[in-house]
Amino acid sequence: MKQLALDRMMPLTWAEGKWTGRGKGGFPTMDAFEYDSSIHVRFLEDAFDQEPLIHFEEIAWVYEKAERKFKHWETGFFKPANGEGIQFYVSHNTGRIEVTNGEYTAFDKMKKSFELRLESDFMRNEAGLKTAYKSFRTIQLNQDSLDYVLEMSTEDVSGRTLHLKASLSRVT
Repeated sequence: MKQLALDRMMPLTWAEGKWTGRGKGGFPTMDAFEYDSSIHVRFLEDAFDQEPLIHFEEIAWVYEKAERKFKHWETGFFKPANGEGIQFYVSHNTGRIEVTNGEYTAFDKMKKSFELRLESDFMRNEAGLKTAYKSFRTIQLNQDSLDYVLEMSTEDVSGRTLHLKASLSRVT
């Protein structure tokens, strides 16, 4: 059982390092925007076989009138799910917390590439924050390229709707 959990988490270790890139965002309730993204993925190698956790942190900056401004910060952990999938627990600086579950939909051990699709099954929204009901994340690793897409549904937009899309390159 433990070896299955380790095997399930191993592809995420391939994403270890720092990534930077540019993305585009928007939603029916907001204007389109461009942003810079910095993602840091790490794990504790000496603890991984006891507790296979992958830490994820993303910080984003938007451009307003050609000025770069801090916009978003989220952090969380990937861990093996009780079944066969992957769980991702993430906390946002805005007061939102989400728990997602998913699985690899593409996987190539030789190329060290994967696609991971996650869907939330729990969302908590801070009072006063627009209520998000569901999130859908797709994370793709293809050697030195990390791409992700975030779709969501909210109190104002009921269907699964694109919110963010970014491509990042490995820095370290």
